[in-house]
Amino acid sequence: MTFYEAFRKNLALFLAVLLIVCMAGCGRVKESGGTRVITDDQGAELRVSAHPVRIVSLTYGTDEILLGLVDTSRVKGLSKYAGNPDISFVTKEEQQAVGQIAEVNPEMIMALKPDLVIASTNVPMNMVEVLKKSGIPVYVSLVAVNWEQMETKVRGVARAVNEEEAGEAMVSDMNRKREALDRKLSVIPPEKERTALALSFRGILGKKGTLFSEILAMAHVKDGAAVYDVPKGTNAYLSNEILPEINPDILLMPVWKIKEGDNETEFEKELLANPAFQDVKAVKNHNLVLFPEKYKYVMSQHITDAMEAAAKAVYPELFENSVSSGGK
Repeated sequence: MTFYEAFRKNLALFLAVLLIVCMAGCGRVKESGGTRVITDDQGAELRVSAHPVRIVSLTYGTDEILLGLVDTSRVKGLSKYAGNPDISFVTKEEQQAVGQIAEVNPEMIMALKPDLVIASTNVPMNMVEVLKKSGIPVYVSLVAVNWEQMETKVRGVARAVNEEEAGEAMVSDMNRKREALDRKLSVIPPEKERTALALSFRGILGKKGTLFSEILAMAHVKDGAAVYDVPKGTNAYLSNEILPEINPDILLMPVWKIKEGDNETEFEKELLANPAFQDVKAVKNHNLVLFPEKYKYVMSQHITDAMEAAAKAVYPELFENSVSSGGK
């Protein structure tokens, strides 16, 4: 072997070792004994068990991702929305199997003795800090506003519970369903896309820059509210008074009752009877469809189910005699 050949061989070996070291030390997971150091979606590092078995989830989105990755026996608490079919994909049976509701309250969460808490950036950060200072690892997940961020969210939760392979399978399944739906909807040219408007009992949803607005776009549906840029916040709704200006083909009606007096039947009657709305296409054609908030506010792998539900509501003729590809 010449000096040059020996040099090349040793250099290749050195680079291979360097790559392995980098992958172990420079990635988002560092293992040490029975624990791992991971990085959450906020960039914060936390040390967690190599195999968390007392996991508490504080949001409906992380509930759904978590239960798609691990058995209920590893989950000790779910958000207050779990088991409510209007807002959550978590079934009543899953919620009962877990058995505990994790209120956003430090003392109640600590009482569950979690070895990992999964929150999101919507959870008050002062409470997250209280939990961290008490020694409980808290993984903070992002609130996705587009498809790419949803993939990041899923992979992050999977990393937190040490189920990265299952997380990749979940992302692959999301993409498979999205591609199948896109093939089905490709028969709709852009100029034939219908306009939909999602309503809550408080006002209009689906504004510019929101995840639901992107979901409608991926379902080949024009979001009537997408031209409006509204400040973030739970009370930042558009008024129903602009319905005539938008003139949607279809209204996606609310079902999730938050306050006393919320009633989908009465709400529909009020819209249909309002003199100002009589020339709105959706009202004129009685094209008002009940559309659960678990689709409008989706924050998990069920983004594909929301896409399919939106497409079915707006283009029912394309789904006659077809079987749903949706998940639980």
